[in-house]
Amino acid sequence: MSGLAIACPGQGAQHPQMFDLALQSSAARDWLKTYSDALGIDVVDLAARGENLFNNRNAQLLICGAAIATWTALQESLPQPELFIGYSVGELAAYGCAGAWNVQEMAVLVPQRALLMDQVAPKDAGMLAVKGLDAAAMRMLCQQYDLELAIINGEDHFVLGGVRADIERAVVGITAAGHWCKALDVAIPSHTSVMQAAVQPFRQLLTTMTLHPLAAPVLAGINGIPTDASTIASTLSAQIAEPVRWQDCMNATVERGVTVVLELGPGRALSRMFDEMAAPVEARSVEDFRTLDGIVKWVETRLST
Repeated sequence: MSGLAIACPGQGAQHPQMFDLALQSSAARDWLKTYSDALGIDVVDLAARGENLFNNRNAQLLICGAAIATWTALQESLPQPELFIGYSVGELAAYGCAGAWNVQEMAVLVPQRALLMDQVAPKDAGMLAVKGLDAAAMRMLCQQYDLELAIINGEDHFVLGGVRADIERAVVGITAAGHWCKALDVAIPSHTSVMQAAVQPFRQLLTTMTLHPLAAPVLAGINGIPTDASTIASTLSAQIAEPVRWQDCMNATVERGVTVVLELGPGRALSRMFDEMAAPVEARSVEDFRTLDGIVKWVETRLST
C-alpha cells in the first residue's frame, strides 16, 4: 500500500498558467496535443488567452485536461496511488487519471457532459459556498431562498445551487446574520435536481464507451464508495443532479490508510479541506511547486516518514 491518493479538483480556479507544470513533460505535451486535436480546441492556448475560462464548457475541458495531463507528467515517477478522488467534474478527471478512458475517449465524454448540462441548466444560475452553519440551518436556508444543497464539504461547510437572483438574496441575508458565504464563479447549478434531465443521456453515453481496467479505485462522489465496472456509469452520471458528498470521500480516503494527498490543480481548495480535517494526512497541491521534480521529491519524502 503506497499511502498516496490523487485528488482532481472541480471548477473555480482556472488561470492562464494552469498547464505550466504539465508542459514540463514530453509525455504530457503529447497527451495535450492529442486531446486538443480530438476536441478541435487547443486547451493550452485557451487557458493562456485567459478569456472565458469560467464558461461551463471551457471550464470542464480545461479542468479535466489539466488534471490528466499533470498526472501523465507525474505517474511514471510516483508510487502507484491507493486511490483517485475527484470533486464535481474532477470525478470524471479522476477516472481519466485512473485509466478508465483513453485520451480520445475523454475528448468525447468531457464536452458531451458540458453540453448536456448547458442544455438543461436554468439561465442566470450559479452556486454559493457557505461556512459556519450546520446541516439543519442549511436546510432552512434552502427553503428560505429556494436553493438546493449541492455539495457537502464538512459538518459546517456546504455549497448550494440555484438561480442567481436567489443566490444574491441569500448572500444579503447570510452576511447580515454574520455568517460567511461566497458566490462561486460557476454558471451551472451542478448536483441539484434541476439538472436531472442531463443524467440519463450522460449515463447512456458512458455505457457506450469502452471501459478500461482502473489502475486504482475511484470513489463515487455521491457516496464515497469505491466503484466498479457495474456502478461507474450510474454513479458518475447521477452526480450531475445529486449532491456530492465530498466529506464522505475525504473520510473514506483517510479510512483506507492514505497519508499523502496530492491535488493535481488548478487551485488548492481540496488540499485545504484535507488540512481542515485535522486527520493524519498531509495534503498539497501541485501549484505549491515550481517543478515536477519538486512534487516527486515531496511525495517521496512524506511517504517515507
